[in-house]
Amino acid sequence: MTVKTFTWSPLNGPAGDISRKIRTAQFGDGYEQVVDEGMNSEKQSWPLSFTDKWPEIKPILEFLREHGSSRSFKWVNPMGELGLYRATQLKPIPLGFGNWTVTVTLTTAYRS
Repeated sequence: MTVKTFTWSPLNGPAGDISRKIRTAQFGDGYEQVVDEGMNSEKQSWPLSFTDKWPEIKPILEFLREHGSSRSFKWVNPMGELGLYRATQLKPIPLGFGNWTVTVTLTTAYRS
């Protein structure tokens, strides 16, 4: 199965969160040893927001609902890095007069 690409541009510049999983061993003399936990220790999280009329919002919402929280897709993050991501915390918000906002958080995935 082909991995699809999320191509829509969000409003403004999203503020990403990049963190690493680490293991720490502290010794009695104050020495501390720190190593990354596993091959894929870095996790990225990008909260995105899209606001537009329903005909423009509908394909975004359909793409994200099709993939759910379990299927990953390709996306180029704001730093220009292509990677696999999953969609979490999907929230469609009707604003009235045919306007909608969709908020979603894309998090790093390491397999599809």
